[in-house]
Amino acid sequence: MKWEDSLINIKGVGPKRKEALEKHGIKTIGDLLSFYPRKYIDRNVLGSTDNISEESEVSIRAQVLNKGRVQRIRGNLSIFTLSLLWEDKKIAAVFFNQPYLKNTLHEYQEYFFYGKIKTAGAMMKIMNPQFVAVENPGSFFELTPVYSHISGIPNNTIHKILTQIFSDDLEIADHLPESIRRSEKLLDLKAALKAIHFPKRADEVLRGIERLKFNEALKINIGIISNSWGKKVSDISITSFEGINILMNNLPYELTKSQRAVIDDMMADIKSGQVMNRLVQGDVGSGKTVIAIIAACLMAQNGYQTAYMAPTEILAQQHGRNFKELLVNMGISVEVVTGSIKAKEKKEILDRVAKGAVSIIIGTHALIQESLEYYNLGMVITDEQHRFGVKQRSQLALKGNQPHTMVMSATPIPRTLSLILYGDLSVSYIDELPKGRKPIKTYCYDEASLHKIVAFLEDEIVKGRQSFVICPFIEASEEMEEVRDTETVYNELQKKMNPKYQIGCLHGRLKNDDKESIIKAFNQGEIDCLVATSIIEVGIDVPNVSAMVILSADRFGLSQLHQLRGRVGRGKHQSYCFLVTNSKSKETLSRMKVIVNNSSGKKIADEDFRLRGPGDYFGFKQHGLPKFGLLNPMEELALIEKTKIIADMIFQSNEKEMMNFRNEVLQSFYQDIEEVSFT
Repeated sequence: MKWEDSLINIKGVGPKRKEALEKHGIKTIGDLLSFYPRKYIDRNVLGSTDNISEESEVSIRAQVLNKGRVQRIRGNLSIFTLSLLWEDKKIAAVFFNQPYLKNTLHEYQEYFFYGKIKTAGAMMKIMNPQFVAVENPGSFFELTPVYSHISGIPNNTIHKILTQIFSDDLEIADHLPESIRRSEKLLDLKAALKAIHFPKRADEVLRGIERLKFNEALKINIGIISNSWGKKVSDISITSFEGINILMNNLPYELTKSQRAVIDDMMADIKSGQVMNRLVQGDVGSGKTVIAIIAACLMAQNGYQTAYMAPTEILAQQHGRNFKELLVNMGISVEVVTGSIKAKEKKEILDRVAKGAVSIIIGTHALIQESLEYYNLGMVITDEQHRFGVKQRSQLALKGNQPHTMVMSATPIPRTLSLILYGDLSVSYIDELPKGRKPIKTYCYDEASLHKIVAFLEDEIVKGRQSFVICPFIEASEEMEEVRDTETVYNELQKKMNPKYQIGCLHGRLKNDDKESIIKAFNQGEIDCLVATSIIEVGIDVPNVSAMVILSADRFGLSQLHQLRGRVGRGKHQSYCFLVTNSKSKETLSRMKVIVNNSSGKKIADEDFRLRGPGDYFGFKQHGLPKFGLLNPMEELALIEKTKIIADMIFQSNEKEMMNFRNEVLQSFYQDIEEVSFT
């Protein structure tokens, strides 16, 4: 029996069960071996009548005092209750829908029972316990793995199938070089999997987990390093630098020291004669876009095109306006390409791009479609790159002959996750805001204070300012009545606010033309208050906005709240953010406190990642990374760093075993990578 074999040949796996397993992504022996237990039952903890905990499950040794009683409730539902003597106290064992146990548990015999203890006054019960006779405990005290439920598969079936797999002549090839396994004191792969699925003691599980986590961390590092291994010589010739000096000297504002440092890093990369792969990370509003404009200007004035990929059409259009505004006197052609532009217009733009008549092409994932051919692509810039994934970055880079790559990210990323997402990039930080910006004052209130907040927004409108009101939902939900939606809030504000004020509503279900007209009206100051979903998280840059209200703020992650807040405070006047939630949960209120007390994104990112975990950090699964099985990147920084060193060593090695292992890992890395949906 081999890793890649189908499960259909295993006893107990018929067509229906095969289909149920496949729906869960389990198609082969290897898939099932990689379906790890979610927890283990340890029945070795014996409870005592002197120390009763209702929170945890325990084992007790007790004598059966009577034959018990079966109560029929309704239909096929029944309760079987049995009196036991536990140490010197009486306790009732309560079983649901198991009336046959009346003939299984024998009077005056001793059994081990395992379950949760409940107390009601002097009365104690052990609920629906597992049990075994004291004189023949068998494997009762061995660790029992518990697997996540799969619809159509009985609870004990997974364990039965795995037992059959291991009892056969199971072949598991372990390609990890023996020298690495010995130096790291790791189990071989088959032993590690057996320890995970059939442990006798807790330390066996830990050793199995140690090996499997090592595999995951090493695989990720090998995959990431493969993108940057060996310095690649650039064929792109940049000889003229005068144009960007003219641009920088004519900017309507002064660049910060951080921005100039990033430009110096970029120049050093380009002048080195090697392909640039650089991440520019800076907080919301720190001025990353102008860095991209300067880079694209440099490329254009040396005869090369720049492709700038944004995560949303709104942001692509916003960048199009910014690029054109700052490059208006530079003689550089800028076009925006998105999925929604009309076919005729799109064809004309694509023809001009292919002929080299367009120097800067800004768009969404449309930039990586086969129909778009570049004349002379010299640089690829991806904005908010984590929304695209590793494959999308590579696809866009393949459109040219090893173009320079720059990744812009406003999302503060924890160091652990940054090692994985951006392990192949050099990093530059913009760690200061443009001059004249004031910190945003942030507050948290419940909805009882909403009338005061609305009055505050009206005061800001009187001063000539604008505001956002953000809701998690587009329309009301019967299942979650307490969560605010744009349609209801828009109607409420029209009644509550002075009718002379203009209120707009923006969300993802509007037609693109309607979205653009609303954004244009807001940009031009024709809308005083814009009710919206998180669609405005990126792409709306209006210095006149001074206030943001986020309703049902508990429905957003901390990093998303920080991103949303970054849409205000982009001018020189004082700005405000109001987080509104009716939740009384201590966890929710502590999360809100993190936003209220922190303006820098770094601590916010660590807290968000700690609370939400890697699977949902950016709002969808794994962001173009291989799936994590046992590895938790937030808690495994030391392991990620250690395996990064080992991955480097593997790439440097000329030994056949190391090279074969590297190639095999890379093949599975790109097979396993999860595509990111753009819909």
